[in-house]
Amino acid sequence: MAKNLFVSVVVPVKALSYYLLHENLPELFRQTYKNYEVLVLPNNPSLYDITLLKRYKKLRIIPTGKITRPAQKRDIGVKESKGKIIAFLDDDAYPDPHWLENAAKSFKGKKTLAVCGPGAIPKEVNLWEKIFDEVLKTWIGSGGFTYRFTPGKKRYVDDYPSMNFIILKKTFLKLGGFNSDYWPGEDSKLCNDLIVKEKGRILYDPSILVYHHRRNKLKGFLKQHANYGFHRGAFFAHGDKNSRDVAYLAPTFFILYLIALVLYYFAISLLKLPNSKVFLLPFAPAVAYGLLMSHLFVKSIFNTRNPIIGLGAMGVLILTHVTYGIMFIKGYRKGIDKTQSIYD
Repeated sequence: MAKNLFVSVVVPVKALSYYLLHENLPELFRQTYKNYEVLVLPNNPSLYDITLLKRYKKLRIIPTGKITRPAQKRDIGVKESKGKIIAFLDDDAYPDPHWLENAAKSFKGKKTLAVCGPGAIPKEVNLWEKIFDEVLKTWIGSGGFTYRFTPGKKRYVDDYPSMNFIILKKTFLKLGGFNSDYWPGEDSKLCNDLIVKEKGRILYDPSILVYHHRRNKLKGFLKQHANYGFHRGAFFAHGDKNSRDVAYLAPTFFILYLIALVLYYFAISLLKLPNSKVFLLPFAPAVAYGLLMSHLFVKSIFNTRNPIIGLGAMGVLILTHVTYGIMFIKGYRKGIDKTQSIYD
């Protein structure tokens, strides 16, 4: 249906970044699919804009001024676009040469209103990115959503991040675009509306491949997952269908379990209960978690041949679950109080 339609690639940025200039744009203009344009939306114009526009004939640079949120920039990009299909891409990601070609082919049937694909780790990354990638590629690290970070089998999904998300323009506009009141969870809201209100489908295809950088420092990675936990908790409180997956609740259950385990330990210590295997049963989930961490350690070493990455992955896993779980609770409380904008 959409294999010959004009595609508009929308890339929101704060400013022209290293990744954008050296990876994103060069690979965007090596696409096998030729019927497209690229819209880059920085905060302000730069002296380098003219050089880029001369080098890349299909490029348009649209400064957004005081409008700085990615969701709002994407909405502006869609408004200014000429395409029938909108392809959203982050500036720290770059596409496979067949990205747009495979995406256009995937729009089959009236119900497929959006398509998406994995954001695999690039070749040139630092140590932290490799550690984060090992966590994200495992079931325990990503809650069963490993296909977002490494190619998985083709499937329909009910939620997907906008780092590699392609949607029919008419559908996007009909849904009202991104709701920036829910940033950085506006993409989840859009997906929920697409499925619930439009009765549409989102097709995940591993051939719609981009390479997406992970955060390059621990603080940034944990902050990112704190935001994820917060907005997922709020959306769970709102009753969003695509936020009711049990995987989203697991880190919060983990936090509650740890609190209960500490209280239990102090209780049996204070009461001076006799030694019994029965009293050890509550520690079984902690032992199971330790075994899963060991599996992550071994798998990370097998993948990278680097024990530092394996050790780092175990530590990051715990910190990620604790951070996400706490922020989910905070977001849930906020979502109960506020059904519209969840950010003060």
